[in-house]
Amino acid sequence: MPLQVGDPAPEFVLTDPQRQQVRLSDFLGRKHVVLAFYLLAFTPG
Repeated sequence: MPLQVGDPAPEFVLTDPQRQQVRLSDFLGRKHVVLAFYLLAFTPG
């Protein structure tokens, strides 16, 4: 089911440059989070 404007983002885990896991919930109530997705950003064009 796609998200709609205003829906809370689902929980996810990513790895940072230091290879530490970072969860969206780590920022809950502390900061605003902006997610940006660059399709094929680091692939040759």
